Amino acid sequence: MYSVDKFGYKNILLNFHEQIKESKSIYDSAQIKLDQKRIKNILYVGMGGSAIVGNILYDVLFDQIKIPMDVVRGYFVPHYCNENTMVIASSYSGNTEETINALQQAHDKGAQIVVTSSGGQLKNIAEAKHWQRLIIPSGLAPRLAIGYLFFTVYHVLGKFNLIEGYNEHLTDLIRFVQNTAKRNDYMQTEGHVLSKELAHVIHGNIPVIYSTAPYLKTVSYRWQNQFQEMGKSMAFANVLPEINHNEIMGWEHNIDVLDRFIVIFLENETPHPKIKKRIELSKEIIKRRGVRVVDIYTDGKNTMEKIFSAIMLGDWVSYYLALAYKKDPNEISHINFVKQELAKLNN
Repeated sequence: MYSVDKFGYKNILLNFHEQIKESKSIYDSAQIKLDQKRIKNILYVGMGGSAIVGNILYDVLFDQIKIPMDVVRGYFVPHYCNENTMVIASSYSGNTEETINALQQAHDKGAQIVVTSSGGQLKNIAEAKHWQRLIIPSGLAPRLAIGYLFFTVYHVLGKFNLIEGYNEHLTDLIRFVQNTAKRNDYMQTEGHVLSKELAHVIHGNIPVIYSTAPYLKTVSYRWQNQFQEMGKSMAFANVLPEINHNEIMGWEHNIDVLDRFIVIFLENETPHPKIKKRIELSKEIIKRRGVRVVDIYTDGKNTMEKIFSAIMLGDWVSYYLALAYKKDPNEISHINFVKQELAKLNN
C-alpha cells in the first residue's frame, strides 16, 4: 500500500521509549569526566530540533536545577562564558555551523565542553580537542532524536549532582511513554484516538498553540515546530502569562482572517490560580472573535511525564497532519535549500 510516510516515522514514534532506555547506556559508555567544582553555570548550545531539547530540559528541571542554565542559539556564546561554565553542545548531525562556531569560542574561553552528536564535523573536532562526547545513534531526523538528546544530557546533570531528584533508572517513565505511544496509534487502539482527531480538526486551518510557563513553556513551540517541519502546516505558538501583555490584542484583527485560525490551549489540570484565571479570560476574548478553541490537558503523575505526554501528543498530531495533507513527514526541502546556498559562501 502506498504511504507518504516513506521514512517510517510511525515506527520511530512508537519506539520512542527505546531512546530513553538506550540513553543510560550511552552515558555510561561515554565515561564523562568533568571538574564538578568548577561548574557554576550551564550553556546549552544548539539550533533547531537540537536546541529545543535544552529548553525542554530547563522546563522539566525548573524546580530541580541547582545552577543557572541558558540556551544559546547562534554563532556566539555570551561574554560571561568562562572556565566556570559547562557548555553542552547539541548537534544531531554534527555539522551545524552555528554550533561549531560557538563551541570554538567557548573552548577559547576555557569552558568545559560536552558534545552530544551522532557524528559529523563536531564529533571529529571533539575527538581532536579531547572534549567530552556523548555519541548517539545516527539515521534519525533531529526532531525525532529528542529522547537521545534529552536523556543523555539528563544523566550528565544528574550524575554530576547539578539537579535535585535525579532518577537514573526511569522505569516508570519508560512504561508511561510506551503506553502513551500505543494510545496514539489508531491501529492499536479501539475507539477515539485524540491525536488523529485533533489533526482532523486542525486540517485546513492555522493552529495557534498556547501553553503555560514555566513547565509547559517550550511544549507549545515544539508543537509549532513539528506542525511546520513534519506536518508542512503554518503554525504559531506563545506562552501565558506573556500573551496577556501583548498578543491578546492581536485577536482584534480582521474577522475574515480569524475564521481560519484554531487555538489550542495546552494545560495542566491544576495550574496556579492566577494562571487558571488568565487561561479562562484569554479563551473568553478569543471565543468572542468567533475563533474555535480546543483544550488539551497533560497526562502523567509528575512534571516529566506531563511534559513528555504533551510532547508526544504533538508529535503524533503532526504525523497525522502530514498524512492528511499528503506530505512526507521526513521531507525538508526548504531547510536543505537554505543550507546548500549558505554552504556556497564557504567555497
